[in-house]
Amino acid sequence: METSDYTEIALKLSPMLNALSHPARLQIMLHLAKYNGCQAGSISGKLPLAKSTVSEHLSKLREAGLITCIADGTCSNYQISDEGYEMVKASFNEFLDLMEQSRAKRSDCCPVHQGNTQVFSHI
Repeated sequence: METSDYTEIALKLSPMLNALSHPARLQIMLHLAKYNGCQAGSISGKLPLAKSTVSEHLSKLREAGLITCIADGTCSNYQISDEGYEMVKASFNEFLDLMEQSRAKRSDCCPVHQGNTQVFSHI
């Protein structure tokens, strides 16, 4: 399947949901939501994971634009990206709205047998 076969919302939302698809990354997001900035060591102290593993999770969240990192001397402070938060919230709400619209117009997807002929609903 080519990228062009996917809807715009699926392409926009997928990287963000992929970044949020691990329990440790969700926990990091919940932790960061409490603070204006938080050092990686503090985040590591809240999770039963090695610092290097937490660092990998932080990188994945940064790549998706969900968190930012600000250098503070020898330390790095991580925080939730307000722009990334609003983008994932709006995109997920748009996705849910599209699902609701589709649910309201549901039809059969599986073939219906009429004699020896199969009749399919078109997509």
